[in-house]
Amino acid sequence: MPRFICLATTVVFAVACLASAGQASSRSTVRVRLQPPVVTLGHEATIAVSGIHAASVDARLSGATDTAGRLLPWTPLRLAGATWHGSLAAPSLRGVYPVELRTAADASPFRPERVFLRVFARGTRTRRAFDSPVDVARWWVRTVPRGTLVALKPWPHSAFDRRDVRLHRLFVVAYSPPGHPAVDERLGMFVTAFRDGYGGPWRLLEATVQP
Repeated sequence: MPRFICLATTVVFAVACLASAGQASSRSTVRVRLQPPVVTLGHEATIAVSGIHAASVDARLSGATDTAGRLLPWTPLRLAGATWHGSLAAPSLRGVYPVELRTAADASPFRPERVFLRVFARGTRTRRAFDSPVDVARWWVRTVPRGTLVALKPWPHSAFDRRDVRLHRLFVVAYSPPGHPAVDERLGMFVTAFRDGYGGPWRLLEATVQP
């Protein structure tokens, strides 16, 4: 009896490994196309997914929220031929959003590699790049004519900001405008740096008076 249990356990484990390997293989064949891949704030993008053989497919943008800070819901995609199609709701914040997919409501989501929707102001991708996000904040102060950096520190993301912190970093800076060196004349700004992928350089996303 113990030998039978051992054999049965081995068979179950082998089947599980084969199923897992098959799932990983199928995910490697998934193809995702966003149109357009870069949008301005408030605009939607369409998504087309191929290489998935399932009864249903849902998609969402990881970390994307509405104006109240609620995560945007999953979007059910519709099948046309061998491709799943849909429109992704527009995030309320600029940034870089990984695409997530799932094949059932109770299935574990997965992310196709290097598939992101970028929500940028025009010209964002051409801004100067840096190795460190803190250098982005320092550079922003230098863009203020004759502005002088006084203080800089990281700032935590607010509760309504669910963007991936590996792709977005927030700083608060204090600086003196030209001709106004007094302490009570200093100005402050929140500077958000982003990188276009987990290994990319950092650039300025935006500078705002509120985090």
